[in-house]
Amino acid sequence: MARKLKFYAVTHDILGDVFWEVFRKGLTDAAGRFDVDVEHLRPGKFSPEIQAGLIDGAVHARPDGLISTIPNVDAVEPSLCRAVEAGIPLIAINAADPRPKNERIPYLFYIGGDDTHAGVLAGRHVIGAVSPKRGLCVDHYMHDHICHSDRYRGFEKAFGDAGLPVERLRVPGGDAAACETAVFDHLKAHPEVDTVLTLGPPGAEAVLGATRLLEPEKRPAHITFDIAQLQIDGIRSGEILATVDSQQYLQGFFSVQTMWMHVAMGFTMADDIFTGPVVVDAHNLDKAAEGVRAGIR
Repeated sequence: MARKLKFYAVTHDILGDVFWEVFRKGLTDAAGRFDVDVEHLRPGKFSPEIQAGLIDGAVHARPDGLISTIPNVDAVEPSLCRAVEAGIPLIAINAADPRPKNERIPYLFYIGGDDTHAGVLAGRHVIGAVSPKRGLCVDHYMHDHICHSDRYRGFEKAFGDAGLPVERLRVPGGDAAACETAVFDHLKAHPEVDTVLTLGPPGAEAVLGATRLLEPEKRPAHITFDIAQLQIDGIRSGEILATVDSQQYLQGFFSVQTMWMHVAMGFTMADDIFTGPVVVDAHNLDKAAEGVRAGIR
């Protein structure tokens, strides 16, 4: 009987973010489909340094393949390079090394969203819908994170191209009450802000709670990232204009599928696989809502 393949997936989750439960379902479904064992390690809070320690632990276990996010290159590069040097195939998912291919961490390829393009898409979408005057990006990480920074830069570019100002407000994503208070205080102090971008469910929840405390005529337009029931309900109620989906179920599923194809069959993708961005608004909401109910969006 052939030995069952064992893969490790190491991600930078933050507690309470439903995004990652959908990703995990993709991992689990693919593990069942291809009859492999997949162990998912995550630090429980945003700490690339803790994540690096988990990567080292995974390398020590000598798996047949390693799947990892790269939220901060400096923190995780040594650990991921040790994996590659040990002969463990590596696929980057969700957050990639932004450097040119000949300079980046030597993973096989990346599976995830094109976050800079996604930020531009979000900015252009809201500009076309509401003709804003000033934007605010609410970032639910207190530290630099490649995905969030790329989304913000893309959004900033779209606003800059239109001659519009935008700034970023960091809030503590693991503390819902503190997030909401920080957003409310900022919006009260800056009534000229008429458009808000959030980068995922924790930020979206904070903005929804904060703006409900404002007079209706002072509530900014809100565009966000990722899909959860929170965003579905917000789009239905009109409190959220649209959300930009990176289809994280596919990130989990494809990473296991392509790792199995690489290890068991010798295949390697010739280039990165982009699972987003995809805009979800009132026009295609019903299909996205079906996916949320099924646990795949």
